Amino acid sequence: MTIIDKHIGLLLDNKNWKNPNSFEEFGYIYFGPLLFNFFIWLKFELEDCDKILFNSREGFFLKRVYELFQQKYNLPESVYFKTSRKLSSLASFSNKSDIYETFKLHRYYGSLTDLLKDRFGIITDIKNNININSAQEVPNLERYMDDILNHAKNTKHEYGKYIHNVIGDSKNIIMVDSGYQGTTQHNIQKAYGLEFKGRYLTYDKNEMLNDVKGFLNFEDSYFRRNLIFFECIFTDSIGSYIDIKDGEFANEMIELELNFFDKKEKIINGAEQFIYDMFKFDIDLNDVSYKFSDYIFNLMCMPDYIKNNELFDIFYHDNLYARNTTKKIHR
Repeated sequence: MTIIDKHIGLLLDNKNWKNPNSFEEFGYIYFGPLLFNFFIWLKFELEDCDKILFNSREGFFLKRVYELFQQKYNLPESVYFKTSRKLSSLASFSNKSDIYETFKLHRYYGSLTDLLKDRFGIITDIKNNININSAQEVPNLERYMDDILNHAKNTKHEYGKYIHNVIGDSKNIIMVDSGYQGTTQHNIQKAYGLEFKGRYLTYDKNEMLNDVKGFLNFEDSYFRRNLIFFECIFTDSIGSYIDIKDGEFANEMIELELNFFDKKEKIINGAEQFIYDMFKFDIDLNDVSYKFSDYIFNLMCMPDYIKNNELFDIFYHDNLYARNTTKKIHR
């Protein structure tokens, strides 16, 4: 156990792990240690970096937490980077193969009209709408290819202006996200000939990317299977960025009654208080490890470990890029 982990244990020793009495305490116990270790790890990964891009939507709270470390350790400037798999994918399409390639990494389950709208930005009236399950069969999109590629061309032009404005004169940029395939990073690099470094909470190999790392080991950590719990909380109060026209972004319509943003913010408040408390210790930060915080986070995700079930009423996950429903996440 590292020096950091020992002090985490000191802070959590008097906490009721199995029955947190508030969202703040919930965040303090289960999200605080994970975030502290991740950002200490990231701190040592920022050598020569002059700008950090925190990808939306997870980046909304990640950037906020990063600013605590930025102020304490004089770390580089950060940007809440408006992006998504859909927006970056559209910008990267140049032919039919690019469009069909999206199904290799991300399946789709839902209607054809929803697929065209939510993945490719095409609104169409189909008389004989069909259900799509790309895990069984990739849909034939030939009749829609011209519309998709024309939309992709316009998106690439419009989105490129935003990206180059964000980058400015920066030469050494790190993109930060929860993980784990680096799809958005790859799409943007492909579309605009750029090169970023990638630093993720967890990362699986992607042959198309260089200089990419994950804090939590993808194969050995629990976090690989618990990532969806993290993404349920680390979100924005608005839907994913899905289009840009005349410099104005469009967002997905989300079911606000399922978003519970105020309660998620309380969880982040608790995690930030944990970080403030860790800052009070005078300890060596070089010996950072994911294992203890990963173990703690996994306890949160285990069925019936936490007795206060109301804390989990806010765990909903929307991913219209892959499915046309909002999913309730159960332990």
